[in-house]
Amino acid sequence: MFDLPLITRIISAVVGIILLGYVINTGGWVFYAAISFLNICALYELRSAFSKKNIHIRFFLNSALAVVLFYCASFKNFDFILTYLFAILLLMFEFLYNIIVSNENHLKDMVFSVFSFLYTSFLFMSIILVRNISLELKLTWWIFITTWACDTGAFFSGMIIGKTALAPAVSPNKTIEGSLGGILSSVAASVLYSVYFLPGINTLHAILFGICIGVVAQIGDLSASFIKRYCQIKDFSNIIPGHGGILDRLDSALFSFPVAYIFIKLLLQKGGLL
Repeated sequence: MFDLPLITRIISAVVGIILLGYVINTGGWVFYAAISFLNICALYELRSAFSKKNIHIRFFLNSALAVVLFYCASFKNFDFILTYLFAILLLMFEFLYNIIVSNENHLKDMVFSVFSFLYTSFLFMSIILVRNISLELKLTWWIFITTWACDTGAFFSGMIIGKTALAPAVSPNKTIEGSLGGILSSVAASVLYSVYFLPGINTLHAILFGICIGVVAQIGDLSASFIKRYCQIKDFSNIIPGHGGILDRLDSALFSFPVAYIFIKLLLQKGGLL
């Protein structure tokens, strides 16, 4: 009578949104600790996934470097260019460390370790950077809501009118029609949110923002699908009942935040709209 998996997914989603709202709105060390925890979970998921292909990433080194990176990014007076430069320096350090302790037989481990740092820590850092901008709460929710609208719109559009496969080798169920529906949903959510909560942003910028998020969110989704197909797994983990792992739920947002941050800093703030 009751669809237990669906009920589980709904309950997990509601609890997750409540926890996310608390963390974002509280800020401070709670936000910093939560992002660090999510990043460590994501790194562990990648470690477990890649181990199935006999690839061993440096989980503890990546986790330690990420904590240092997030701590620096948490300072509001830490310029975003300096933050990215510091991230690149940490990346170079990891690359050098892997060269020193590895040999030619471990080249794949080294490459995947560096990739794992980029795919998780470098992207999670952008969430902290957005949180540090003026109007941080409204901007953070703008990105999340626009991303979720894209995911939801793509799912229902694909289910109702989807016919043409988008990337059958990576994710057979995704369609071009669903992708376009996701972008349109992202644009609609971006415009509506800006009208009510960010009146200083004009409609054109809100549309451009929605298009950008609609595209990169789906790239993030496809990237996660590509990794899972490569590792021959269905989900990254089962830490979230009914949803899978951290990367299964945040794959789109992880790609949305870096692009959104650059969009906000270079287009909106430089243009005097924020």
